[in-house]
Amino acid sequence: MINLILEFIFFLLASCTIILSFAGYGNFLIYKFNNNFFEKIFSGIIIITFLVTLIHFFFKISFYITVGLLFLGLILFLRDHKSSLTKLYKPNLLYLIIFLILVPIYISQKYHEDFGYYHLPYVITMIEEKIIFGLANANSAFAHNSIWLNILPIFYINENYDFVLIPTFLIYLVFIIYSVSLIINEKIKTISSFFLIVCLFYIVLKFTRISEYGNDIPALIFTILAILNFFKFQEERNLKKKLSYFFCNFSFTVFAILIKFSVIPVLILSVYLFLKNYKNLSPEILKIRYIFIYILGITFFLQQFVYTSCFIYPSTLTCINTSWFDPIILNSIDRLELINKSYAETNGSITKAEFLKNFNWVSYWFNRNYSEILEHLLTMIFPVILFLFISNKTNSPKKLEFKKIKIFIFFILIGFLFWFTFSPVYRFGIIYFISTIFLITLYFYQNRFFSKKKFTILILIFLLFNFSKNIIRIYDEDKIFYGIKKIKNEFLEYKNNNNERFSVFYPDNQKNIKNGNGWQGRLCWDIKFLCSYSEIDINSFNNYLIIKKSK
Repeated sequence: MINLILEFIFFLLASCTIILSFAGYGNFLIYKFNNNFFEKIFSGIIIITFLVTLIHFFFKISFYITVGLLFLGLILFLRDHKSSLTKLYKPNLLYLIIFLILVPIYISQKYHEDFGYYHLPYVITMIEEKIIFGLANANSAFAHNSIWLNILPIFYINENYDFVLIPTFLIYLVFIIYSVSLIINEKIKTISSFFLIVCLFYIVLKFTRISEYGNDIPALIFTILAILNFFKFQEERNLKKKLSYFFCNFSFTVFAILIKFSVIPVLILSVYLFLKNYKNLSPEILKIRYIFIYILGITFFLQQFVYTSCFIYPSTLTCINTSWFDPIILNSIDRLELINKSYAETNGSITKAEFLKNFNWVSYWFNRNYSEILEHLLTMIFPVILFLFISNKTNSPKKLEFKKIKIFIFFILIGFLFWFTFSPVYRFGIIYFISTIFLITLYFYQNRFFSKKKFTILILIFLLFNFSKNIIRIYDEDKIFYGIKKIKNEFLEYKNNNNERFSVFYPDNQKNIKNGNGWQGRLCWDIKFLCSYSEIDINSFNNYLIIKKSK
């Protein structure tokens, strides 16, 4: 019990330090008149992710780099807020309650199915070696990389990965507190606040297991923030604030796309705002904060080129035939398409080519996914209906003017088309489902009086539901600790490795299955560097490693 209390204190202090460090960096991106502490955190995450990505081109992400980055952010925060610390730390009981309610999420977490497959091995790779040319040849999952994985290595400390997912937990926590703060402090009823209400209810009720949703949570949150700022741009008349909202929309959009390509359609909203407000926005896009976002994107795509020899995987148009290029890796996209469209449901009754032809896959996909999609849709709709039901009907309904409803509908339609065509897995299309529910229920919201008291009570009830699920889960655990449940896999060494400096390892499937690790026994997990799922050749050039598939 004493150990758990000490762990909680450490977890609390670490969370606060990381949040303040993020906010310290974020001050460089947001407009000077914007004093929103939470938006500084979101922007700070973008900056520190860029710094880790850039540093890794030249150095491995060591413990000293971790400490340096977090300490510098903390110094920047204290420098910029030294005159307002009292105001910043003014106690807020509601926010403290939210934090305490959500803490159990991080206790004795169950790992995400991809965590041992490529999330953790990627983290270990960044810690053990600077950027590796042809890294995707060791693990094809590295080919379709997410920029979110680049921030995780600074939380892998002394071979302990219990805190690797803390940035995912913190962005989830900060988003919820930010949303509650924005909604209850809104002076008038707005479209943007209702959109946030719909998103908030769903995220609190459905995302109760941080580790089980991988990179989906940060991608979804930054996409929601991008759309939120799209709405706020329309609602604002002050030009300076409109410029700030557009930058937030654009920067959050770009970052969300770099986390998950499945949200690319949200870029439609940014492009639309720019074209419709070209006169005011065109001088802005060459300013330093925008240039930083461009450099962020370029840096990420350069990283992808180093890993795969393709700037944008899996587009063959962006691939260059380098010494580490393996054209076979492009075939993995076909395998992923079959998985995402539920080919396994056929039990081999039709060929793969026939399955993908003329939408033959749709019936199999529907049988596999309709119950999951229905469950999520009900989780979106039910809390909104309940909220509208308990809200009093206003005698003089004020119509909320949705100025750009056509472009928003267009965004949703293109989003669904993109999702359904390329990767119809529910979690890749969450934002399009949420946006649809928001549009459908917006009409009814206009006829209701918004009560801060009722909203606060309802969100606390939903948070307590979240809390109870995790408490029940923790109660059934044999061991209670802050962090992730671990799989310890035995491993073997490839004998045909041509590089004397490095050994290449792979999971010992038979031993791991005997040890009770199940299918997770086939994954690299924290097997020491370098773990590969296939035989590879490693060469060196100017102190950089180059990985090629063994012939």
